Amino acid sequence: MILKQTMEKIDAQGDHERLSEFAPGSKVTFKGKPYTVQRRTTLASGEAAVVLQGEKEQFEIGANQFLAGIQS
Repeated sequence: MILKQTMEKIDAQGDHERLSEFAPGSKVTFKGKPYTVQRRTTLASGEAAVVLQGEKEQFEIGANQFLAGIQS
């Protein structure tokens, strides 16, 4: 049995536009912790992403997950 699944096409343009207010150097609160936006980038999947720098950690996170966990 062969299953055919179609891949969902990621339209990163909208995600990049939604991230435009978070310029490098911006201070944000993500999941209750303070971070600085280091840069905006694109994941291998094509999804827009940001690199966050905390006190002891730095990580890259996709736009949808970032926007869901952000607090203004």
